[in-house]
Amino acid sequence: MESSRQDDPSAARATPDPAPDEADGAAPACREPADFYAPAGRDGVGRFCRRFLDENALTATELLHHPRHQTALSNTATFVAILTQAERAMDRKGAMTPLVNEIARLTRERLKENPPPEFLADAYPGVAAELLSSGGFLGRFLLDAAVTQHIAVCRSFVEKAGALLELAETTAHPDALASIERLLGEILLSDAGTASCARDAPFAVLIDLIVTLVAADRPMPDDAPPVFLRLDALMRRVPMPGLRDALAAAFRREMAKPACFTIASAGDMFGIEAVQREILALSDLSARLRDRDGNYVGGTRTEAALQRRTALLVNEDTVPEITRGRNYVQKLRILFVLQKMPLSPSAGKAVNDYLKSFFDSRDFAGRLLDCWKERNEKLKGLAEVQRMVLSSAFHEEEREYLGGQIDDIQNAFLRTQRVLAPLIQAKDDAPADTVLDIVRLAGDGAICSGKSRLAVARVLYRHCHRPRFVRHVLLNAPGAKERAARATWLRQSLAMVGVPFIDLAAQQVLVVDDEEGPRAFVASVLRELGIGRVDTAADGQEALDRLQADNAAYDLIVCDWMMPRLNGLDLLKRVRETRGDLPFLMVTALATLDAVKRALAHHVSGYIAKPFTPDQLEEKIFLVLAQKEAGD
Repeated sequence: MESSRQDDPSAARATPDPAPDEADGAAPACREPADFYAPAGRDGVGRFCRRFLDENALTATELLHHPRHQTALSNTATFVAILTQAERAMDRKGAMTPLVNEIARLTRERLKENPPPEFLADAYPGVAAELLSSGGFLGRFLLDAAVTQHIAVCRSFVEKAGALLELAETTAHPDALASIERLLGEILLSDAGTASCARDAPFAVLIDLIVTLVAADRPMPDDAPPVFLRLDALMRRVPMPGLRDALAAAFRREMAKPACFTIASAGDMFGIEAVQREILALSDLSARLRDRDGNYVGGTRTEAALQRRTALLVNEDTVPEITRGRNYVQKLRILFVLQKMPLSPSAGKAVNDYLKSFFDSRDFAGRLLDCWKERNEKLKGLAEVQRMVLSSAFHEEEREYLGGQIDDIQNAFLRTQRVLAPLIQAKDDAPADTVLDIVRLAGDGAICSGKSRLAVARVLYRHCHRPRFVRHVLLNAPGAKERAARATWLRQSLAMVGVPFIDLAAQQVLVVDDEEGPRAFVASVLRELGIGRVDTAADGQEALDRLQADNAAYDLIVCDWMMPRLNGLDLLKRVRETRGDLPFLMVTALATLDAVKRALAHHVSGYIAKPFTPDQLEEKIFLVLAQKEAGD
């Protein structure tokens, strides 16, 4: 009864291929009955019979597996027109009538020989396994027929979707889910089916529901229609690539409609605000439908659907109008949003050219700074603009050039407004609150990368490790928990400008020197700096004994080179055998090139030449500890 093609597993795979959009898909080349059951064939049936299917709340799979539906279609006044349209599309004049008759005959015979069982939802996994055991095309046909019969009592698409989801909730087996996935996808490919499942939700709400299912980037709203809530749960539980593709096609179908996301308000005489909101809505959709590699769900067709809709809003003439009524920075925000949207080449060029005209204007810096009143707001605003530039769609060289332009504006503002002057000119410790003000700016991302960040990093690097500042911020904290929280905030804020924070009070340092005076001098500088624990050793051997006894608990060693028993270089060699990462600062009067090379050969962290001031020692301490912090 069935040809060899009908027994071929490739004729109807368990997981359907992505269905082309009904509006632009190529007509399937159906030459024998089995071709109609393949993914492209089912799609063709759904496309050519769309009116009949929607009027009767049917899908292509139901039509292909139920004789009553096939008879009803053949009795419609439009049946001949449907066949003629299909023959013309496939360039097969006179070929459809015998094929359709053969499909009807085979459907009746298969179902007569293998009547579909009636079953309750809970029994579906067992029924599916039994029917699929027939193997190949016949097993899949019988399962589709059984599911079709199960939902035949439902009178609307939403009822059928609910019955299918009830079956899906009983199994996770891919073969059992394939039939359900196919039918759900066909319902959503239908405009009437989607509207029924979404309870005729407004355009903007429906688009959000579909994209939430496709992108799975946010929870489904609690007030979403029940079918969408259950679809969301199903698609998060098991992979549903075919259903996802059908939803992407439904998204493209909805986006081709003239409906808008927003409407003009009474005070929006020219509709500019509505266009701006429309563009922002499209930008949000575009971002949600792209993966980490920038590819769109549904491929180039989804991108083209967004591009076609955007093209109606964005062109050389409308770009200036879109930003009308906004201040300088608001215009930039809108333009950078536009730039990342799927635009036609001409629209993309119009947006890029208009954007660059802002940066090329002579009064760009002044007009940009005028967008904010307060000093800190100006700094934050400039950093925001630079981030927009650096993440824009401009070529890399343009991004770097324009980003540098914003950095120059901020760097000049830092100088002319003397923002850093209190820290730069402070002879001793700057007031802790003044330092904290700059730290907060850094933590808020208010500092541009480039010269501005370097200038801020230089002053914060030193002042944030001053004993007075550390005592003010950390040591005076009420309790260990609050102290740890402040230390974490400080570390994260400073990291925004590339400055490692070292909690000096938590550091343990060993000072090694055979002369009591220099040893006491270094130890006092370290304690004054705020180091939590400072131990001393009179020579390298005593230091080695301490290291071994304390199980290498030290965070830094400050060691003289020339000592009896075990000199500094030999101690460095021994330390590196067990602690390759332990910061080691060598103190020496032999600051010759040869001596430095010998120390570097054994991975000394830094060295300082005698004599040195407390400030010079502090700077070296920060340097070697910061290297360790960066390594961690």
